[in-house]
Amino acid sequence: MLVGDIPRNNARRCPDKTAVVEGGRTHTWSQVDERSGRLARYLVDQGLRKGDRVLVLARNCLEWPEATFALAKAGLVAVPVNIRLAPDELAHVRDDSGARVAIVHTDQIERFGGELRDLDLIVRIGSDDDPNTAVGQEYDAALRQGQHAVLPSVDPDDILFLLYTSGTTGRSKGVVNTHRALLAQAVDTNLVTEGNRSDVFLATTPFFTAGGMVRTVSWTYLGQTMVIHKKFDPQAVIDEIERSGITFTTFIPTMLQRTLRILEDGPARDMSSLRRISYGSSPVPPGLARRAMDLLGCDLQQRYGLTECGGQATILTPQDHRDMVAGKTSILTSCGQETPMVSIRIVDADGAEVPAGEIGEIVIESDANALGYWNRAEQTAQTFRPTGLWSGDLGFLDEERYLHITGRKTDMIISGGFNVYPAEIERVIGHHGAVEMVAVVGVPDPEWGETPVAVVVPRGDIDTDVVTGELTTLCRAELAGYKQPRRFVFRTELPLGPAGKILKRVIADELRAIAAE
Repeated sequence: MLVGDIPRNNARRCPDKTAVVEGGRTHTWSQVDERSGRLARYLVDQGLRKGDRVLVLARNCLEWPEATFALAKAGLVAVPVNIRLAPDELAHVRDDSGARVAIVHTDQIERFGGELRDLDLIVRIGSDDDPNTAVGQEYDAALRQGQHAVLPSVDPDDILFLLYTSGTTGRSKGVVNTHRALLAQAVDTNLVTEGNRSDVFLATTPFFTAGGMVRTVSWTYLGQTMVIHKKFDPQAVIDEIERSGITFTTFIPTMLQRTLRILEDGPARDMSSLRRISYGSSPVPPGLARRAMDLLGCDLQQRYGLTECGGQATILTPQDHRDMVAGKTSILTSCGQETPMVSIRIVDADGAEVPAGEIGEIVIESDANALGYWNRAEQTAQTFRPTGLWSGDLGFLDEERYLHITGRKTDMIISGGFNVYPAEIERVIGHHGAVEMVAVVGVPDPEWGETPVAVVVPRGDIDTDVVTGELTTLCRAELAGYKQPRRFVFRTELPLGPAGKILKRVIADELRAIAAE
């Protein structure tokens, strides 16, 4: 089976069933299959060949799932782009992937048009009377033209998408995912979520993430219905659950807190259709879990994973959450046990498996693992080994094989559910003439989980207020909003180890201690 077979199968089994909904627009499974086929044939008609890369630069919309299926049918490689990137970051993804084409939402063209103008083709989602943004071929017009091209044969091990993830070297790198891997993740996800054809899913988190790509396939694999919101709005989520009979959605803990606040302060609402909420980013405290289960009347599950393993490797089940609320303290810091199709080991630096309770690197074996990094043979060899995916995350398995994350070898920061690598921010700040050294660390944040703080050793005497303003402007110009430091702290020196390496853990501990005073 291939990803492009999902709409074909569902169109055959349940042609008139609602497949996707956004606002006042609704498409049945037969429409999704036909429309994705037309887009696939249009792209082939325009000269695209199997394996060509296509940027997808759009907010959540009805076209996202069918564009994903269209590219899969045409043997093309989707390159989802985070719409919060700075133009320079988008240019890197464009050049590194070698993309020839972009499928782009109209509201992104004004910002990113300069980085897209030299592509062979732009397919524009949404009409626009503004001549500055009405570029390329309008999406529905492209569908009307896509009728006669012969689609290439596609194999399970062909590349389906490149998902760019922040890099420790200061530039993002493309993770190579195949049809076979994403379908394995879809099966695994449906097993652990106990998915069924009658599910009605609510998509509020972005499609351009690993979770979004998995969702596109796993939430349609059985012929389910997906309701799409352009962005997260807690009041709109509550209204949608009641109106559409939503059975399942995904949150990060901050989103859960905001939703519960409205339910606590407002009139009674009918949330009885909701059976489960899946969340990631960070653990939910027992008190919050209890409030959620009481107010929403549904189960919770937590997941851990990374882009390189297909998005999900463990699950803290609904029963685990009930046990936690009932007082099982041993799993309070856990992200759960392996999913059915995953095997996890904790190893030392030599690759030897360590005993339960001992911290080491998390190694993941799964059919959903990616192939490697696009055009990065050395980094691929370091991470994607014959023994499994060496995640770079540190943790331990307890006696019951619950996984506990204790740190990140890469010093990655998770802010609002997004992965932020300090090296990307340090690369930008280090270009400023007044900066001698810089270290970026994550500090706890009540809303976002973590937030980046930049600690700077200046070059000579400076006016810290002036330099702070200049660094703020520089970061706004070159980094996505969620990557921008919330504070700049100036020091005369940074703590260094014997080999001269900056001791970021010491810096982070000092900042946390100051915040706690």
